[in-house]
Amino acid sequence: MASEPEVLRRKTTAETVSELIRSEIQRGVLQPGTRLRQNDVAARFGVSTTPVREAFALLQADGLVRIDPHRGAIVFHPTAEDLTESYEIRGALEVLAITKAMPNLTPELLTDMQSVIDEMRQTEGEDKWVELNDHFHLTLYNASEMPRLCSMIASLRDSSSTYIHMFVSHQPMDKRADDQHQEILDACKASDVRRAQRAVRAHINHTVKELRKFLKEQESKA
Repeated sequence: MASEPEVLRRKTTAETVSELIRSEIQRGVLQPGTRLRQNDVAARFGVSTTPVREAFALLQADGLVRIDPHRGAIVFHPTAEDLTESYEIRGALEVLAITKAMPNLTPELLTDMQSVIDEMRQTEGEDKWVELNDHFHLTLYNASEMPRLCSMIASLRDSSSTYIHMFVSHQPMDKRADDQHQEILDACKASDVRRAQRAVRAHINHTVKELRKFLKEQESKA
């Protein structure tokens, strides 16, 4: 039986490996449908197969990979229907989050979020833009003081992150969702709950519509 320190080290290794693979999936280095072989991943990161197997389980829980009984771990390839379902769930959760967050949004936090939007408008690279995008949304939602809700939202956002990166990389800067983010923030500044709810819902609906179209275009080129 492994000692407690060994178990802790193994858990840390599994989490580290999962974070490395997560980053590669989100940046599009590992494309949807890519098969992840335990031995290859273990050799690449210089670890045993045990933490790699545990890392795959963590990634599966976040919706980034799927474990096939015959093929092993495969980078998740969502269909248009998968995206629609995910964003419908996100719409409900994110509207709830902004509703609960509104009473706790301080002037200082709103000022910080304005700075984030301003930086997003000037950011050319998609990696930085997506990072700021997540930071904007999750910072607002964290003000809800509902950690389980925010964790669910973060997990759902992770599962679609690959396509967000790909989608943003194909968009001109002036076509990104910065104006939608500004509308959400302006509603928060005005302490207008219904306006904020409408803005979040409109943002989600617009995103899934554009992602579905993008996904179909990519599939037609394959």
